Amino acid sequence: MTETTIQKICYRTIYDSRGVETLEVDICTAGGGFGRAAAPFGAPGSRGEFEAPAYAAGGLAVSMEILSREIIPRLSGMDARDLGAVDALLREIDDTANFERIGGNTSTVVSTAAAKAAADALKTPLFRLLAGEKTGLHLPLPLGNIIGGGAHSLGPAPDMQEHLVVALGCPSLKKAVAVNLAVHEEVGRLLEKKDPSFAGGTDDENAWTANLDDVQALEVIAAATAAVADREGVEIRMGLDLAADRLWKAEKKKYVYVREGRERTTAEQIDYLTGLVDRFRLLYVEDGFHSNDYGAFAELNRRCGDRCLVCADDIYASNPERTQTGIRKKSAGAMIVKPNQVGTISGAGETARIAGTGGLKVIVSHRSGETIDDSIAHLAVAWGATMLKTGVKGGERLAKLNELIRIEAANAAVPICPWKGPGR
Repeated sequence: MTETTIQKICYRTIYDSRGVETLEVDICTAGGGFGRAAAPFGAPGSRGEFEAPAYAAGGLAVSMEILSREIIPRLSGMDARDLGAVDALLREIDDTANFERIGGNTSTVVSTAAAKAAADALKTPLFRLLAGEKTGLHLPLPLGNIIGGGAHSLGPAPDMQEHLVVALGCPSLKKAVAVNLAVHEEVGRLLEKKDPSFAGGTDDENAWTANLDDVQALEVIAAATAAVADREGVEIRMGLDLAADRLWKAEKKKYVYVREGRERTTAEQIDYLTGLVDRFRLLYVEDGFHSNDYGAFAELNRRCGDRCLVCADDIYASNPERTQTGIRKKSAGAMIVKPNQVGTISGAGETARIAGTGGLKVIVSHRSGETIDDSIAHLAVAWGATMLKTGVKGGERLAKLNELIRIEAANAAVPICPWKGPGR
């Protein structure tokens, strides 16, 4: 028995940021190590076609039965430090291609809790444990949602899911967080003038919601970023997450913008997004097309990749095979990595490695339904992520950003990512 031997495993249900029950797991080791992890969740009905299901077919209760009956007895006595073995056991117990039996949330929280327990037992930060011998670590740039729309918002709102900002060239991570917060505040003031019906409402990720179309939302954010950038002396760029699976209507073969009252073919969608990139100097465009259209992603990347980071989420779903396909097709310049899409920390880490080797920027991301679990802050550092997408305000979002601030304060040799955009 070693200090990292798993000695005790407990679990319970808690509530996420939407007030929905989710799974939390505690793992204790023989050497006093303690790890706690809680599962996030995307918007209801929003899980991508290619990602692991959240829980077993019978729901959270069935996953918890499997956890109690099969996982805990076999995990007890294993070395939490050997995360590969822990995750291999989870895959063996599940015995499906994509954690369809126990659910990606179940496997991810067990995997994460084990890693955190090992790090605690060894008195080392989680990012150090996961990074191993890797050098040249950096803190990710915070990518924050300022105005929300789509499935994450209620009432009149833009069609696209997220209108984002990222601060470039900041001397510290804490400064970058402060800049995003300042933009969020400035946008709130501008919305009071722009939208007579605006009452300070926010969406699932604490982004503002307003009765605007997507172009109007970008115009407001552009005005806010200009004011804040001038005041703070930094560059602030905008981005979009379209979540285009929600816009695509297969029967029409068109992207339907309800708020805007427009329908666009794939060719028109490519032209539209190219125009927005150029008009607003967008740094980032995520999921501009539905999750089976590698070709459209590739065409936008061909047109705009020299000046804008074309990012893929649902089409890759943190899946190694789909990521490799996308790399071959040159479909994107970056990809989202969400651990519970693939089901284990080591599995998600392997996807991040494949992405980096293939020339993709890695963006580690939260989910719309979140908890105060701060693990993804450490994963982003360990995996060399260029950005961490985690909202701007709200306790469950700031938990991740505050953990990055703590990492920065305690690790002078880990600077903020110096990336300043494509071609720079």
